[in-house]
Amino acid sequence: MTHLQMDPLALVGTTLAGKYAIEHLVSETQLSLVYRASHRVWRRPVAIKAFKAPMLGDGAREQMLDGFVREGVLLMDLSERCAAICQARDVSSTITASGDWVPYMVLEWLEGEPLESVLARERWTRAMPRSVAQTVSLLNPIAKALALAHERLIVHGDVKPGNIFLLTERTGTGPRSKLLDFGIARVLGVAGAGATSTPLVMKSFTPAYGAPEQFSSRYGSTGPWTDVFALALICVEMLTGREPLRGATLEEIEGEACNPHVRPTPRALGAPVSDGIERVMAQALAVSPVDRYATARDFWLALRRAARDVEGPRQDPPGDLSRVDAAADSSGAMPVALTRRRARPARRWLAAAIALACAGAALGALQRSPWISTARAHAWARVHVCEAAMSERAAHLRANVLRHHR
Repeated sequence: MTHLQMDPLALVGTTLAGKYAIEHLVSETQLSLVYRASHRVWRRPVAIKAFKAPMLGDGAREQMLDGFVREGVLLMDLSERCAAICQARDVSSTITASGDWVPYMVLEWLEGEPLESVLARERWTRAMPRSVAQTVSLLNPIAKALALAHERLIVHGDVKPGNIFLLTERTGTGPRSKLLDFGIARVLGVAGAGATSTPLVMKSFTPAYGAPEQFSSRYGSTGPWTDVFALALICVEMLTGREPLRGATLEEIEGEACNPHVRPTPRALGAPVSDGIERVMAQALAVSPVDRYATARDFWLALRRAARDVEGPRQDPPGDLSRVDAAADSSGAMPVALTRRRARPARRWLAAAIALACAGAALGALQRSPWISTARAHAWARVHVCEAAMSERAAHLRANVLRHHR
């Protein structure tokens, strides 16, 4: 990450909660600022996400902080269950030198860059768009994170390349990408069919990745299907190398998102995908929420099946498309690994026969070597007997191979 020069909240050089030493500002959005800080006790880097709070009275401020803390608990719960969600470490608030009240969240520090920067660079250099297999492989952790959230009736609400972070440093088999910013997530009511949603914070979304219902409630209510629409748009962008929804104004972008006659599918934007991939993407990008996949899990399983039909099981990305759709991992969010196909018996016999034949040839070469001492000659005589036995065994194995091939 590169740090910025400006510091609107003047937090650089201060220490929050007596332990988070703010080093520099990393990024700024309309709602928040992200700083790099160092934990003074553990000597480890952390990210401080400070939110630009409006001018509030004491009562409203406490109410907002309570909602912010609940949201932090929500994020901690999700990140503990899915490594593809940026981990939350702490939630609190501070008063700046100018007297501004600022709530903040302490997050894990990530080395890398947002997918947004990668895609912009690839458009500038006119790089080849990604294949379906590459797209699925890179976004698979993000789909798993959303599937977990949707199972718990949580909607992200602002899925976009700017909130997908690609890691340059990975440990073990950890995810290559992480989902950021559940800052506008909301918990859906579960009291019954007539339950209403309970917003935790203000409603916000990025128009270039917005679903029709986010532009206008006449298209329906927001829900997990809203995240499905955004994830499908990101897939299209990776497959085509261009932004799916374009427009100079909000009205123009809304028109592209909501036009039932022109959908931003891969083929519509020039990507030569299969019929199966196009059908899946068309359903994920349907104007009406009722016509879309209900959750990220449903969408991703359908996309992986369609990709597997095209690529074939031997071309699937390792640990990705080669997973069984019916199985579920420990979180119940997405499928786990497929058991690999066992080698055929004939191939095992053939491999054993070749190995034994090679061993016999090596032993014979050593026996004829002039560098073998007289003291070892007797030992090699005994080896010769073993070699003959091995050759006999190899002949027997070759006969079995021929019988199996018939």
